[in-house]
Amino acid sequence: MADSTVLITLAGHAPSVDLLQWRAEEASLSIAVDGGWLAHRHAKVEPDVVLGDFDSCGDVSEIEKIFPRTAIEKLPDQEHTDFEKALNWIMGKETPAKIIILGGLGKRMDHSLSNLMIAGRVNPSVEIVFDDEHEHVRRITPQTPLSLKGRKGTSLSLLPMGACEQVESIGLNWELEKAEFSWDRMISQSNQCASDDVRITCKSGVLYSFVCKEA
Repeated sequence: MADSTVLITLAGHAPSVDLLQWRAEEASLSIAVDGGWLAHRHAKVEPDVVLGDFDSCGDVSEIEKIFPRTAIEKLPDQEHTDFEKALNWIMGKETPAKIIILGGLGKRMDHSLSNLMIAGRVNPSVEIVFDDEHEHVRRITPQTPLSLKGRKGTSLSLLPMGACEQVESIGLNWELEKAEFSWDRMISQSNQCASDDVRITCKSGVLYSFVCKEA
């Protein structure tokens, strides 16, 4: 899994059929987490694994009937969210190069924020993406700088998870140079891609880029 891409589908705002099919084709391992399997059922995309405590996904026998080749992992731990359990399950096997999360945004704000916070704790060498029809959210760490192609004119915001030092950009309307980001000092909202080749780096900490997909 060292060079692999893992797809995680959560039970938040369901991805479109096209988005789920595309991301599943790209992934070397696809995981539906609890109620996230319903998006796979709707898209007719069989996940490799369904895991969780199964408190919001219906009868497990239905999963077995519709997706007979899918492995089912019951994780009854009530001390962690299903997303945390999925990440722990993945990272307990091997560290992937990239994790893509669908269904991690929308529906409930507390769920969306907690998912971003939880993903912020993952090994900083892993590229992490939250994707849906409205926006593309990418975690940026010192080991995983952002390289964004073909988005000239698009709105881009940067929000830190705590302190984030020496943030620098190339290709934005309002460039950043050794910026010190934190919730109580600085964020960057509604900047804009001035180029089709944007790069954002930081020396320490974690921040997220939010790229709007809508005109």
